[in-house]
Amino acid sequence: MILEFCLRNYLSIRNEVKISFLATSLKENLPEPNETVPLADTGLSLLRSAVVYGANASGKSNILKALAFFKRFITESFINSQAGEDIDVQPFRLNSTSLHEPTMMEATFTDGNHIYRYGFEVTSKAVVAEWLFQRACKKRAKEVELFYRENGATNVHPQSDHIKELVAKKMIRDNALILSTAAQFNDPKAVAILQWLGNTQVIFCSEEETLWQQAIRHLDDEALRERITAFARYADLGIEEISKVDNRIVSRHSQYDSEGREVNNVTFSFLGNESEGTIKYFSLSYPIIDALDNGKRVIIDELDSKLHPLLVRKIVMMFNSPETNPKGAQLLFTAHDTFLLSAGLFRRDQVWFTQKDSFGTTEAYSLAEYKVRSTSPFERDYLQGRYGATPIIGDIENLFKGRK
Repeated sequence: MILEFCLRNYLSIRNEVKISFLATSLKENLPEPNETVPLADTGLSLLRSAVVYGANASGKSNILKALAFFKRFITESFINSQAGEDIDVQPFRLNSTSLHEPTMMEATFTDGNHIYRYGFEVTSKAVVAEWLFQRACKKRAKEVELFYRENGATNVHPQSDHIKELVAKKMIRDNALILSTAAQFNDPKAVAILQWLGNTQVIFCSEEETLWQQAIRHLDDEALRERITAFARYADLGIEEISKVDNRIVSRHSQYDSEGREVNNVTFSFLGNESEGTIKYFSLSYPIIDALDNGKRVIIDELDSKLHPLLVRKIVMMFNSPETNPKGAQLLFTAHDTFLLSAGLFRRDQVWFTQKDSFGTTEAYSLAEYKVRSTSPFERDYLQGRYGATPIIGDIENLFKGRK
């Protein structure tokens, strides 16, 4: 599970921003099940879900893009680049100083036995710094430095034999990460961390085709196809069966006579006949089922887009409940639909906001930072601007006044 993710100097984010899944000590009384996950003997508990609200262009999606870059750069920096190639990192460009400073990203996560803190600083030309720390999941356990790389010099823990050898033989390129390189040479800890990253999926609206193709592939598994179909039936989409015919998806609907009796069934082309909301719900079914079944992480930009609020509410409820989420899967998503704030779903520490300052810099903060009761009308207060992170809408009516 992920504990925290922080970043600096990336896209609209100049100063350090942190999203945390660490549960606070705030007392909550929610109508829906929402239990935190105790982290072994640390005294810490982790949240199962979190939502990010904010105005358009406030930087919500950029936090998710940073998570996607973090995953992609770690898994691909060794195998998908050559010496001397630029790194496709994008620093904050609205400041003449930050434009030439490195981008920093760091994640703290756990496998249940240890807590890892891994991060890096990169420019378009090279990895400036990289570090990996580990501590046992026990109270007052000390953090151990496994390696630390900075400006060409690397300190490696004596027991990290694989990494020591790679560093000694100068196998680490300037534009590649130690972690990525070590995983390719089968360092056990590096391989385990990359596997953890592989179990984290980041989904954007612009990647609908990729998500669709993923859904198609998993329909070959009969048991999984039945579960995906059941997922669709729950949503009252009118679909009785989903199947693959000649590498295209079709849906079966019941046909009725004038007396309301079921007499036949009709097969539709999924892409040609189903609504965009139905297609999105179907495309999300595998990542959601897979995450809940196997304790993975799914990160979704604009989860509420094209979906009915009650469907989004039910998806969040499945992640929040230990009954449907016994393995500690985590959901992070951005949204605009404020109905979710009044649906009794979230603890205050699960709700995050983003807004930009006068210099175009994104800042992020949690509802838990406000002195409000757990029973406060969060939706109303947010829309009234009490927590910020709402658009400042000018007098657009003037654009149309006086026209003949």
